[in-house]
Formats: sequence, structure tokens, C-alpha cells
Amino acid sequence: MIDILGWAISGLLVVITVIVHYDVMLNISDRLLPWAQQRLRGRRVMILIVVALMLGHIAEIWLFAFSYHVMLGLRGFGTISGGFDGDLNSLLYFSAVNYTSLADNHLHPEGALRYLAASETLAGMIMITWSASFTFIKMEQIWKTHRSKHNAGG
Repeated sequence: MIDILGWAISGLLVVITVIVHYDVMLNISDRLLPWAQQRLRGRRVMILIVVALMLGHIAEIWLFAFSYHVMLGLRGFGTISGGFDGDLNSLLYFSAVNYTSLADNHLHPEGALRYLAASETLAGMIMITWSASFTFIKMEQIWKTHRSKHNAGG
């Protein structure tokens, strides 16, 4: 039963992560980008977009870290073995290396926590790729706008 619940929690977190990421990109596209293009020039616009995306990724890492914390506190969901001391920084580190698919050979989730770790890695890879695609599309739009303004003025 714990395994099924572990997978269900993992699936729910993936859905929440996708929703959060979509909303971050929607707000960047509809609000932040138009605001930045009126007030900033050149690379500053792209820097702002990338920072906003990074903040979204960090929020998603925190979401998973909080979930590890909750699951570690519940009986039967497993543990994290290796050089893990259970404090917030360790949870954030564990979450970040899973999200970015870097992994850490010293930390090993056991029990149903394995499902969350595996789901976080898959979700993180997809969110990072989605952000890269989004950044490319927005950069292309910005450059087209810049070229058309430059050609109209010169």
C-alpha cells in the first residue's frame, strides 16, 4: 500500500510541478517580458527572463524538498542513506541533484522515497528542457523585434 501511495504522491508532485512551471512561463511571457522590453535594452531582458526561470526551478526544487521532508516524517515511506543528516540544506541538496539529474553517489533513497526521487529527476529534466525551448523562442522573438526596429530606423 505504501508503494502505491508513494507513486501517487510522486505523480501528484509532477502534475503540480508542471502547473507551477507553466504559470511561471506564462507570467514571464505575458507580464515580465512586455514590462522588461519597455524599460530594459539588450541582454538585460534575457537576463531577467533567465533569472525568473531559475526562480521557478528553485521553487520546484523546494516543493520536492518539502515533500521529502514530509515523507521522511511519515512511517513506512523510507529513508535516505549515505551522508544524509536530514536537515533542510541536505534535503534541498538532495532535491537539487535529483531535479537536475546530477545524482549523488553518496545519497540513496530507500523505500517509497525512491519513486519520488525518480519522478523528480524525470520532471526536472522535462522542466529544464521546456525552459530552454521557451528561452530560445523568446530570444528569437526579441531579436526579430530588435532587427525590425533597427531596420526601420536606419
